[in-house]
Order: sequence, then C-alpha cells, then structure tokens
Amino acid sequence: MKRFERILIQLAVVHFILLVAAQFLLEIPSFKLYTNKSIYYEGVIKSDKQPTLETIDR
Repeated sequence: MKRFERILIQLAVVHFILLVAAQFLLEIPSFKLYTNKSIYYEGVIKSDKQPTLETIDR
C-alpha cells in the first residue's frame, strides 16, 4: 500500500508541474495564438468589421 500511495503522490506532483507549465505558456500571447484554435473559428483575429444586421424592425 505504501508503494501505491507513493506513486499517487508522484503523479500528483507531476500533474501539478505540468499544469503550472501549461498555464505559464498560455500567458505568452504569441504562443496562445498558435495553440488556441477557437479564436480562428470565432473570428477574433480578423480586423475587418462586418456590417451588423438588425433583426427587429422598429
């Protein structure tokens, strides 16, 4: 049982180190642009403004 607990603690420490490293890398703006693909789908990078359509006639 001691060996199993030691392995679990080691896995938790490695997981924490990887979590901190990933959070640090995501704070770098140039790295974030290449890793986060959702900004391409949402159109955040595009600088041209599309005309907005009004759906409710007043």
